[in-house]
Amino acid sequence: MLIDLNNRKGIYYAEDGQNDLATQHYNTALNLCLAKKESKKLAEVYSNIGSQLLATGDKDKAINNFFNALKLFELNENKRGIGETYSNISSVYYLMGKVDDAINYQKNSIAVREKINDKPGLAIGNLNIGQLYLIKKENPFAKQHLTNAVKYAEQTENSKLIASTYAGMATYEALGAKNNQNALQWQSKAIALYEKIDDKQMLSRMYVSAGNLANKINDTTASIAYYNKALLLSKALKNKENISNAYDKLSSFYNSRGNFKNAYENYKQHILYRDSITEKSNLAKIEEVRVKYETEKKDGEILKLSTSERLKQLQIEKQNALITGNLLLARQKQSEIELLSKEKQLQDLRLKEQNEKIRIQNLNAVNKEQQLRLAKNEQLAKENELANAKTTRNLLIGGFVLLLLLIVTYFNRYQLKKKLEQQTALLAIRNNISKDLHDEIGSTLTSINILSSVSQQAMDKDTGKAKKMLQKITSQSKTIQQSMSDIVWSIQPNNDKIENLAIRMREFATQTLEPLGILVTFITDEDLASKSLPIEYRKEILLIYKEALTNISKHANASKVNIDLKKIDKNTAQLFIADNGLWKGETSGTGIRSMKERALAITSTLTLSNDDKGTVLLLAINLP
Repeated sequence: MLIDLNNRKGIYYAEDGQNDLATQHYNTALNLCLAKKESKKLAEVYSNIGSQLLATGDKDKAINNFFNALKLFELNENKRGIGETYSNISSVYYLMGKVDDAINYQKNSIAVREKINDKPGLAIGNLNIGQLYLIKKENPFAKQHLTNAVKYAEQTENSKLIASTYAGMATYEALGAKNNQNALQWQSKAIALYEKIDDKQMLSRMYVSAGNLANKINDTTASIAYYNKALLLSKALKNKENISNAYDKLSSFYNSRGNFKNAYENYKQHILYRDSITEKSNLAKIEEVRVKYETEKKDGEILKLSTSERLKQLQIEKQNALITGNLLLARQKQSEIELLSKEKQLQDLRLKEQNEKIRIQNLNAVNKEQQLRLAKNEQLAKENELANAKTTRNLLIGGFVLLLLLIVTYFNRYQLKKKLEQQTALLAIRNNISKDLHDEIGSTLTSINILSSVSQQAMDKDTGKAKKMLQKITSQSKTIQQSMSDIVWSIQPNNDKIENLAIRMREFATQTLEPLGILVTFITDEDLASKSLPIEYRKEILLIYKEALTNISKHANASKVNIDLKKIDKNTAQLFIADNGLWKGETSGTGIRSMKERALAITSTLTLSNDDKGTVLLLAINLP
């Protein structure tokens, strides 16, 4: 009961992150097992101690405890324990970078657990081997085992186990399927379960992974929040490996966003904690262990020599006893010889084991030395990376300033070009207005001048003829006034909407046709109301329209006129004018030709047709 009590207390404190208390209770359970020779319980204690050492990063001691547990589980034929220990040994080999060995041990674990239908164990085994296959980029095998892991875990209703399999699926989605969004969803589900059961050890690592995934999908807020959670929790647990990892991820996060100050500060903390971990397994400590084993080896060899000498002495004493006929003494000496021979065999075995341990320690020393070199190289690489990042930042700033200057220069040239284009367009409009004034108003003023001279001559001779000429002068003066008004109206900026043009057209129809008793129907498409038109479009459309209505008033003898200004599609509008008059005039006269020329000037088309039912004018306007 005391063994069980201390073993379970060790598990509790280990999961709660109180490693010192966990070690204390595990050692108590271990000593009780050794004193009572409880090999079954001893196997469990060795396994739990190995798990704790693995969680705190001491892989060498962890694997020794796992192999001790495996021997005892095999001795007692405890298949559940064997399957669990195979999985634990696999984890150590994975952390040592020996993925193929790790996969083989996991396969052994799954095979044992399938025989006893150990669903929790099958969930763990499939989870671990799935992640190992993922490392080898054998994604179909990885997905198959990870899916099985989730299936077995959900059958157990064990929140911690389910969370672990969810985290495994998150890893697959991120690395195998390359879907970081799905990966973060699986990771979030896992974190929710770990938070529910308050598993601080797992959360300290899961927060870092979630921060990485959020960073990859550019969720900056979530990413930095996860990294800070991981850092705070790892510090509370005093887990230096996790603290170092969290600082490393924060450094990379800030570095990728150009915040080189924070990147550098976090990287310094990462190096500080990483070096303190490395010091625990430095060459001096390894050398101390090697000296210890070398001493034990020499002591064994001395003991071996002593045993050999003692065997020779017993043989002599036995022979003397036989010679003297003391058979009892001879049998006693023979028993001592047999016991001492057995002891000698055990000493040989122990010496062989010590030699093997020394060989392993030598290999570990070389390995640790290589790790130290790699750590120093990594530190130099990081420092070079920060220096390169600073250089890159300066280059980017210089490039940005240069780009800004180019943009400003291009923008100024663009503004100058637009201003020249506007001035050219304005000059063209002025030329058109000048042409209109010269052609239409100039010719009308000339006509008025001639009529004025003739009317003066007719005043004394023919009063009636003089009155007719004065009426023509009055009519032409009104025409000039109206033309000037139309030109002034068309160039005013606040008249750029088609709605304003329609109002102007309706007013002209009312002034021109209604006094003649002609019924006018005027319809404007609401979709056109807010459309803007350039000056030349407004002027030409208005003049074409007025010319058409003037012809109707003078020649058509109509009683009804329908006017429709509507939108055909997004690029085309149509002016439709139809009367019921019987005018048979030419459709190719000066007025008609002038209207068609005006239509061409605004890239539009004018058609005119008439029959016994009246005349129809269609102006297809290409909207700018």
